[in-house]
Amino acid sequence: MNKLLVLVHPIHKPWDKIFVRLPESLLAIAALPHREGYDVRIVDQRVDPRWRKRLGELVGEGPICVGITSLTGPCLQSALEAAAIVKAADQSVPVVFGGVQPTLLPGQTVRHPHVDIVVRGEGDYRFFEVVKCLEENRSLAAVRGIAYRQDGRPVLTEKAEMIADLDALPDSPYELVEMDNYSAIDLGRGRSATLPTSRGCPFKCSFCASHALSNRTWRGLSTARIVEKIELFQDRYDIHTFYFLDDCFSVGLSHFREVLAGLARLDQKIRWGTAGIRADLLCQFDDEDLSLLWESGCRSLDIGIESGSERMLNLVGKNETKEQMRAANAILARRPINLKYTFLMGYPTETEAELDESLDFSRELAEANPHCYSMFMIFMPILGTPSFATSLEHGFVCPEKIEDWVDMDFRGWLYHHPNWLSNRRRRRLEAIMTASLFCNKNAKPKLMTTLSKAAFALYHPIAKLRFRYKFFSMPLEIQLARMLLN
Repeated sequence: MNKLLVLVHPIHKPWDKIFVRLPESLLAIAALPHREGYDVRIVDQRVDPRWRKRLGELVGEGPICVGITSLTGPCLQSALEAAAIVKAADQSVPVVFGGVQPTLLPGQTVRHPHVDIVVRGEGDYRFFEVVKCLEENRSLAAVRGIAYRQDGRPVLTEKAEMIADLDALPDSPYELVEMDNYSAIDLGRGRSATLPTSRGCPFKCSFCASHALSNRTWRGLSTARIVEKIELFQDRYDIHTFYFLDDCFSVGLSHFREVLAGLARLDQKIRWGTAGIRADLLCQFDDEDLSLLWESGCRSLDIGIESGSERMLNLVGKNETKEQMRAANAILARRPINLKYTFLMGYPTETEAELDESLDFSRELAEANPHCYSMFMIFMPILGTPSFATSLEHGFVCPEKIEDWVDMDFRGWLYHHPNWLSNRRRRRLEAIMTASLFCNKNAKPKLMTTLSKAAFALYHPIAKLRFRYKFFSMPLEIQLARMLLN
């Protein structure tokens, strides 16, 4: 019997121009069927220019199904194109969608004629349940946490529980991909890889997708399991640099210290950074904690600041103060750890004066710590968050079809969907966002492609001047950035 499963990772433009990280979501759902002897093939549109031909050929071999992951935004276009290729090659092959967008809108997604089934939320076990049902021609009705069409209408099954024990999950089958095609962060130790160590976040930032995806529930790998995974990368792939791809790397100081101690004890030392950690945790550090952080290999941290305005911090439910952020910044300044501070702008009711407060606060942090830089991102309404309701109140209109979400990315949504911002304000926000990526040399470790490194060399002097004088009018270079990224 044919045991073939095909998994597709869509293009994520424009982020693919900056870095191409491991297809973690596909590797996670591939782990169980791969362990059970299924022939799993991954088609990654980001690294395979012949992906259309390869996908068509694999469909011709009669797979049990084709699984496609997707985020909200431009990658939906690539995901739907892949689904169309599958159906054109063999209408009978089921197409299974998973990821953020299908989880948030399962009914709308499964109404698309090229989508047969949606896996909502975590698919590590659920996807394999769907595979077994398809393979054995059984009803999908008993599989919790999915959506499918029946008589042309969406059917949503009972919601499934989130996975509590991450340690019990099988290792991701990295042998299914060409590791040299991927990189995560440049910390001066050669090849790098992403490694998720936890899922979810318990905090209540009103704009964050964690509200809808994990119900503010945090679950983490044990320190022993994290160490085991790192040693696998070291022994099998000679990788010693890691980017822990977590919403919230740690929820408490005792847990954080335990993980740091485990990393510091590794026989082969590593360098690492993380995508999610909070200032209110780091501001509690003493000298011993800071030394342990450095000894563990930490060389990069991403911290959400969100705003320099106290009103905006309260409005978005940040539950942190600027004093805590200043304190964390001062503590971390004592080690050469690369810090990215993320600011959010364009939120409903934010004033120009409050945006200026954010620009001033980013400069204050940089003056106090030579190892940090700030990245300004434009707010985007995310379904299922408290901020989504606020956006609707201020003129945003929810798209009615899955295709209408293609333009919902950090920039495109401003120009394609009704909102509360004037054209002048949109252009200013876009100029700030683009310049923030290029204005500080400390951002260079996150630029992993040749194109992004070349763009930095060219644009850095202009971006630096823009931030120095807060001059974001006449952003002629934005057109060039759009051309490069698209």
